[in-house]
Amino acid sequence: MIFFKILQEFLLPSVFVFVLILIGIILVFRKKRGKLGKILIILGIILYYLFSITPISDLILQPLENQYQLVQKGDLNKADIILLLLGGKETDVLRASEVIRIYTANFQFPISKFQIIVSGTDPINPQRKEAEEVKEFLIEWGIPAENIILEEKSRTTKESAQNLKEVIGNSPFFLVTSAYHMKRSVETFKKLGFNPIPAPTDFKVEKGYNLLDFFPGAQNLRNCDLAFHEYFGIVWYRLY
Repeated sequence: MIFFKILQEFLLPSVFVFVLILIGIILVFRKKRGKLGKILIILGIILYYLFSITPISDLILQPLENQYQLVQKGDLNKADIILLLLGGKETDVLRASEVIRIYTANFQFPISKFQIIVSGTDPINPQRKEAEEVKEFLIEWGIPAENIILEEKSRTTKESAQNLKEVIGNSPFFLVTSAYHMKRSVETFKKLGFNPIPAPTDFKVEKGYNLLDFFPGAQNLRNCDLAFHEYFGIVWYRLY
């Protein structure tokens, strides 16, 4: 598993493109490998450009995000549990906002209808208390503290499913996570016998483009990394 994780990181676009260019620069200064070095540098620059523009980034993300749509009003009578999977500071607010959208009077349901479970922790910095930060955010938006349960042991999606099996059982629940992460999350929970109702948020794919979308952007490269990470994760979870 450790080997796979290391390999996964090295195959992310932002990493392997950098490594490709770095190897190319090193080879340029070696007489017998100079031509190969130039080819690698040019290839790295081309790949960097492609992964950094919006159309290519969206093309890579679309198969992940197109699986499920936003929860609609007619879906809200299907469950009374909302499970929010933490995803780091970058996405937690967006995921929590989707919980609020489902939970509150936006759909004219009583605020006591839903029980919210916030699951996960930062595996690199578990002292950060990510789940508690999200809970405070939800409380600030009017959700009673007694309606919120924290599960702060899980470091991965699979661990969240394993740790919540006795809590949720076979009851249907709204599964809230970023759209790019939903496919892997649904597969993981269903594999362990859960009945999730996908409630995706944090969609990153754009529907229209202008000239500026063909200029390199750091966020596009980041989105490609997220997509590659998910594809590798799906393969890993299906194998193990």
